[in-house]
Amino acid sequence: MNGKITKPNRLIKEKSPYLLQHANNPVDWYPWGEEALTKAKQENKPILVSIGYATCHWCHVMERESFEDPAIAEILNTYFIPIKVDREERPDIDSIYMDALQAMDQQGGWPLNMFLTPDTLPIAGGTYFPPEPRYGRKSFKEILSIINNAWENRRDEIQQSGENLVKFLISIEESENKNDFPHSSSFSNGYQIYKNFYDKEKYGFKTNAQNKFPPSMGLSYLLNYYYFSKDDFALEMVESTLIAIKKGGVYDQIGGGLSRYSTDHNWLVPHFEKMLYDNSLFLYALVECFSITKKTIYKEISYDIIRYIDRDMRLSDNGISSAEDADSDGEEGKFYVWLYDEIKPLLGENANLLLEFWNITPEGNFEGKNILNESFNLDFIKKNNLIESEWKEIVENVRRKILKVRCLRIRPLRDDKVLTSWNSLYITSLAYAGRIFSDNDLVSSAEKTYLFIYKNLFINGRLLRSWRDGESSIKGYLNDYAELANAGIELYKSTFKFEYLTHAYNLTREVIKLFDTEKGVYYSTGNDAEKLIRRSIDSYDSVEPAGNSTFSLVLQKLSLFGFDYSDFTSRAEKIFKYYKKDIETRPLSSSFLLKSYLYYLETKFEIILISKVRDEFSDKIIHFFQTSHIPNLAFCFILSSDFGDMKEKIPFLKGKYPEDPYTLYICKETICEVPQYTKESIISKLKDKFPQIGL
Repeated sequence: MNGKITKPNRLIKEKSPYLLQHANNPVDWYPWGEEALTKAKQENKPILVSIGYATCHWCHVMERESFEDPAIAEILNTYFIPIKVDREERPDIDSIYMDALQAMDQQGGWPLNMFLTPDTLPIAGGTYFPPEPRYGRKSFKEILSIINNAWENRRDEIQQSGENLVKFLISIEESENKNDFPHSSSFSNGYQIYKNFYDKEKYGFKTNAQNKFPPSMGLSYLLNYYYFSKDDFALEMVESTLIAIKKGGVYDQIGGGLSRYSTDHNWLVPHFEKMLYDNSLFLYALVECFSITKKTIYKEISYDIIRYIDRDMRLSDNGISSAEDADSDGEEGKFYVWLYDEIKPLLGENANLLLEFWNITPEGNFEGKNILNESFNLDFIKKNNLIESEWKEIVENVRRKILKVRCLRIRPLRDDKVLTSWNSLYITSLAYAGRIFSDNDLVSSAEKTYLFIYKNLFINGRLLRSWRDGESSIKGYLNDYAELANAGIELYKSTFKFEYLTHAYNLTREVIKLFDTEKGVYYSTGNDAEKLIRRSIDSYDSVEPAGNSTFSLVLQKLSLFGFDYSDFTSRAEKIFKYYKKDIETRPLSSSFLLKSYLYYLETKFEIILISKVRDEFSDKIIHFFQTSHIPNLAFCFILSSDFGDMKEKIPFLKGKYPEDPYTLYICKETICEVPQYTKESIISKLKDKFPQIGL
């Protein structure tokens, strides 16, 4: 092949939107697989593996500048075996070569372009390479020439270097078999580190020299630290950050939904792509904050995100798309920004107030255009003597009007592949929102997406990772299993349908069968997966919780319901011991795991309410436990007529003997108090344990 290819390359047969974006490049791309790897060995050529995702801005830039260039394509096709990988479908491949790049003292990011030996050992790599020398970087042509010359003239040296690097990558995942738990001071230490990075003027955390990322998992940790410690500043950091994000340009003021991150510390200029995982985690933090504070603002923002996902991300069969691109019509952010003269006529009779409210000016705040945002240090309603309910109605009416006009623009690409772990994150957050807000429609919507996963992403009992256009592919990873199990537990807590607990338990046993290690933690890939140069163990909570972090929480939750109590508790403990150093010294990178460990050390309760009928009295108890923030609680409601059947399915019901009309069991870490059978004794006992119950 050469650079004059006119017909589509092999990627045309793929389902991934990212791979399909490159199907008409003159580069003779292969998908990762046996054909490409065999060819590399047969022809003894180095491999270029280029890893990105469909909504990646700099991936688009490099495609336009280099992969669509026939001259560059001819070099690649002649001297290399070029392979394209969707990092969202194959996080196992991405993890290995991202670690390799960082081991070479280079900054990670996407696109990730790694050069490999024919047997996939890393040679060298980088992220974005320009077509001509700029930004202090060599051109892509220069890089290709350097790699080719090195391969031709120093092949043995490169091979040895690659082998040494792989040994190092394997060694950094080895851990001594420690018997010590992380120190309990890890929680206050984590809190203090967040406090040190806290931006008291613009809120959020300055953990990056220029960008600010929505720290949803960190906020969730701080909320739970506040719940157990009663440190008011932990809650203050959370509330200020949630509101600043919602009012900033990083949040879509017209259509709803959160962008990937802000390119400044003011939350103003976003990297405009919208990811399902970001919005799911942000939604969870909002609902959790509402459950603690009961402030309506967090409920309103939650519904705004849910409306966005239902409108723009939900597919007709109830799977949820992965992401929306930053670019449209070849330009980043074009879909979202407004010229002053373009938007002013849409604002109606309250134009002057709305111009001030959204900080819209003739000069603009982004390349002569306007990114709509609110001033988060200003009480706009009080300043202008407005009635809050009336102003909110005005804003919502104008938002809908602007949204209709915006929808006529060329839309950003929607990556409509359905990923199991990302959908599971949303199911968890949506079911949680439905329970906390007492909204059965939200719970029902979460159930529909959960059913989609069960119908479409299990083949012969094996959970798969990705679905698109009616086809499922790629064996599921640890985080797919763990997140779906967590979603099942959340749905049980919102519906009391025992099958969700059964599913979660079965998934957990599958994790142990497929992903277990001798180290007490779990591999990212199953023992039936493709053999790569390293079988990875995820090490930190990145854009989504690490698989081990979520699984440590799932094990604890299921053990509270009596499932394999000793075994599951022991397995959770081993995870905490393995990550002792991370929990103690790197809380910003282990925030979800730190929250899980906090749950582990706090007292846990199991409460069982059995009632002859679901009446006003039982409903009040159910409502309290379903809408309150009590993180270490397993609450179960059962009708007396169903108890015999449920007793065989939910282990912690064994040994319980209900009497009509009511029976209440309160247990502390499986040790139960004497059951209560009358309204009076139930009220007394519950008020003693939970004074805020209000019976």
